[in-house]
Amino acid sequence: MEKYLGNKRSLIDSIYTFIELNTSNTSSIIDIFAGTTNVGRYFKNKGYQVTSNDINRFSYILGLSYLSLKSIPQYGNIQIPKRTQSDISYLEEHFMKQVKKDKGQLYTFKQNELKRFLPVLNILDYLNKLEHFIPENTYMIDYFTTNGKYSNYTSLRGTELNRNYFSKENAIKINNILEKIREWWQNNLLSKQEIAILLTAVIEEIVLVANVAGTFHDFHRNKLWTNSLQTFTLKLPLSIISKTTSTIYCDDALELAKNLPYHDILYIDPPYNFRQYTSYYHLLNFVAAYPFLKDLDKYMKDLNYVRGQNPADEFKSKFCFKGQFIEALRYLIENINCKYVVMSYYGGKNHWNHWTKKEDKYDTGFHKINKIFQDRNIFKSSSAQETFQLRQNFQSRIGEKKQYIDEYLFFGEKATYAENRKLQNGYYDTIAGHNKNFELNFFNYYTNE
Repeated sequence: MEKYLGNKRSLIDSIYTFIELNTSNTSSIIDIFAGTTNVGRYFKNKGYQVTSNDINRFSYILGLSYLSLKSIPQYGNIQIPKRTQSDISYLEEHFMKQVKKDKGQLYTFKQNELKRFLPVLNILDYLNKLEHFIPENTYMIDYFTTNGKYSNYTSLRGTELNRNYFSKENAIKINNILEKIREWWQNNLLSKQEIAILLTAVIEEIVLVANVAGTFHDFHRNKLWTNSLQTFTLKLPLSIISKTTSTIYCDDALELAKNLPYHDILYIDPPYNFRQYTSYYHLLNFVAAYPFLKDLDKYMKDLNYVRGQNPADEFKSKFCFKGQFIEALRYLIENINCKYVVMSYYGGKNHWNHWTKKEDKYDTGFHKINKIFQDRNIFKSSSAQETFQLRQNFQSRIGEKKQYIDEYLFFGEKATYAENRKLQNGYYDTIAGHNKNFELNFFNYYTNE
């Protein structure tokens, strides 16, 4: 998911080096705004105990798949026609290309690991070739393509069109795959780890073939761009199999803050402008919940806005409001129990920095954040540095010409912390690396009357 707003893939090496230079004897980290989970995956690959949190449901699914696997899912309850080596060779070839491209950053390939993934490869190939499957529901086609029965909308300017997220062919494939996964789940044929792997594969491929510029807040109105004409094909995720404990949450960071156990490092990469991520990635959140929705008809009939989001899924983050950002940040830092805090600061267009036509920049936001890190009631020492590896801005408004933006890193060692602090008040029951309270809501989503 390299097109994710604020994605740190190209900066992770710098972040890790910065942390190594400023900390000592660390083995646990919490990524409180996890998003793509790339930061967590990187540190997991380095042997850290990782805690991952994000309010977006798709991030929770990615976390289950990429961070919390202790063994390779076997799909023992699923009966499918036997696959041959030639059937799955394209999946193996793509997997090895991704391993080579990754260069050991997020995933360390182990000998014979691909053979161990055979059960997953067989299921992915089966789903990719669902040619004769007739689903009961056709929601992806009906609501998200120009051919859809219910994809029409009227914009605030009065324009009447149909949503155009996918080609008809890809929408059919996505629809069939999601319906089959939902059928398996509803019949108790999948474990949570097994379904997480499949949904991760769906989410990652949707990001590649969706007819959008980078987010799902809008789509290309009048044509299908080249990427959306590629055939939708599930791939094997580069999931780390490790005995190292990982805990995955899906919650408001501010609600979670006081209830977390001690971590050596708190990593913060919050939103820096008005864009609410639950709205900008609503379609991925819908896909993440698809198998678990009890009443799909009701959910779909409530879709609203040009983008086609269910309003019940909206979440208003305080970090997306200029007047609340600093107060929220201070609260988060003061209430999460950790020794070190590392924060990424986006130096482009944000709450305080809107740039002129000459691209002049202002550092108001930088100084406001730095003031917190220099507060000796919170930190006994702190520093800040610019990261010199620049990353692409996929949200640029100048078409195919991508802007490059600079970023900064803040570091602070907290004045007080308690290494023996445990979960408070039983707020979270982290059994087997999962947030039990949230699972009751997530895996039975919309099932409560």
